[in-house]
Amino acid sequence: MPSKTKVASKKQDFELAFQGVRKIFKPYDKKLSLKKDKPGDYMSESKSLCYLGKPMMFASITTKSYVSVHLFPVYMFPNLLDGISPELKKRMQGMTCWNFKKAEEPLFAELGKVVAASFRRFEELGERNLTREDAQELWGKAKKK
Repeated sequence: MPSKTKVASKKQDFELAFQGVRKIFKPYDKKLSLKKDKPGDYMSESKSLCYLGKPMMFASITTKSYVSVHLFPVYMFPNLLDGISPELKKRMQGMTCWNFKKAEEPLFAELGKVVAASFRRFEELGERNLTREDAQELWGKAKKK
């Protein structure tokens, strides 16, 4: 059984990791619709971009056995990941998720650049309700006629 000190230390590591990642999204708080914003749980949506009538998810941060960051614009624009470091790539699980067990400021700074680029891409799309065809075109999956 882990000692109380190790458990407390691990919990503190998670809290610091969550706070560090949450800080990345602070500049966008007024520009996004915050659905959840409490310790260990964050979720935001676009205020202007919808898909099939529902607001598009922008990001979420959850804490389980690690701090998990999901950045949904990467689904639409996978080239946002072009040039990320091997260290940040190593933290990825799947296409749009990064996992951290402790605060890693250099990686958070790099992730912050990906978040900023993601927000700019959403802004470039403007206020609109994307159809399935719009989304496929954006994702480069439109059927050729």
